[in-house]
Amino acid sequence: MFGNGLVTSSIKEITRIYPNEWVAISVSETDSDGFALEGEVLVHDADEKFVWSAVRLGETEDPVYVFHTGSGRIVSAVG
Repeated sequence: MFGNGLVTSSIKEITRIYPNEWVAISVSETDSDGFALEGEVLVHDADEKFVWSAVRLGETEDPVYVFHTGSGRIVSAVG
């Protein structure tokens, strides 16, 4: 459920490791358009509400990116 917060992974790796789950990462690198390329997994779960609740409780100075690793889901970012 909660990431270890120690390993930085690419979005592609995170999608492979946590298939069909909601994931929140602390963004450590973005592309030239500001889209997340990699980060540290803060929390992951099949339940979107759980992930958003956990993100609200956490404290991080980096932007947080929440996304679903399956197809056809909405991607969000939190400042």
